[in-house]
Amino acid sequence: MSSMRQYYMRTALRLRAWPLAARWAATALAVGAAAAVRFAIFGWTADLPFVLFFPAVLGAAILFNHGSGIFGTALSAVLAVWLFMGDEPLSSRRNIVRLVLFCSVGGFIAVAAESLHQAYLEAERAHSRAIEAEQRIATLLREFRHRVHNDLQRIVAVLRLQASRTPEAKAALQEAADRVQVIARVHDRLGRDASDAMVDTHRFLHELVADFRSSVGDLRPIGFFVQAEAHQLSLARMGAVGLVVNELVTNALKHAFPDGTREGAINVKFHREGHDYIVCVADDGVGSDRTGTAREGMGTQLVKAFAAQLGGRIEVERDATGSTQRLIFPVAPPGDTE
Repeated sequence: MSSMRQYYMRTALRLRAWPLAARWAATALAVGAAAAVRFAIFGWTADLPFVLFFPAVLGAAILFNHGSGIFGTALSAVLAVWLFMGDEPLSSRRNIVRLVLFCSVGGFIAVAAESLHQAYLEAERAHSRAIEAEQRIATLLREFRHRVHNDLQRIVAVLRLQASRTPEAKAALQEAADRVQVIARVHDRLGRDASDAMVDTHRFLHELVADFRSSVGDLRPIGFFVQAEAHQLSLARMGAVGLVVNELVTNALKHAFPDGTREGAINVKFHREGHDYIVCVADDGVGSDRTGTAREGMGTQLVKAFAAQLGGRIEVERDATGSTQRLIFPVAPPGDTE
């Protein structure tokens, strides 16, 4: 709620908590002030005897309740008849019509103002309950993400411990641990955006590559660069894209710069072309092997699986100057229309 709405809510609830006598006394003061203003403008003439009492009735109904508005209507009618009706008898048709009209309109104002006030209070209560529910859900999601993060880290630790104790399966177990670590990294990055239904590609990819830069930059002479347009992807699709980028960058570190000392750069790009999104991971490493065949392994299979999940495909180019791998997938999710 805005500060003005909060102030109104506090004021209305505080005034409506006054004792009945205090509310009616305040209403009487408002009606008396209206009578004084009416006298100051029109004097004792019989012209428009009721018109300036309407604000007092409305204010009493809004600030106190409809009972105070009706009391203000009755008191205003008495004062108007007593002070401003002139010499014309109350029983005249014109005065009766004016009195009945004023009482009817005043009663309607009191009841309508109370109804609107109650509707407003109910809307504010519903709004407050919705905010509280969102806060509870956010708390539960944070706890869930924390537990998943811990579970993934435990799995990584167990796999690496088992790898150290099982020499014949060390490579496979270490690779499995690396895969789980990739999932954990993407999970942590997506968890920061879990309060939103969509994820910004520019921010997500910059932060994801920054993780590589901080973990590898001091150990190997490799630069990491990102050029990513800002688009909105769902959490599920962004998760698949993040896993592909992680896998492609990891493969580039492993295969394009195999000796660990070669200098180079890895570039990650994300942009839209027509009805497709294109993710590009390029390196200036060793390029193709001597037979000119592309490397096939578990990483490649995983990348293809994630691409298929997105309804896309993988394109690979390798030459003596390095390699470029592209994930191309449709803007509209499979089964949807843009």
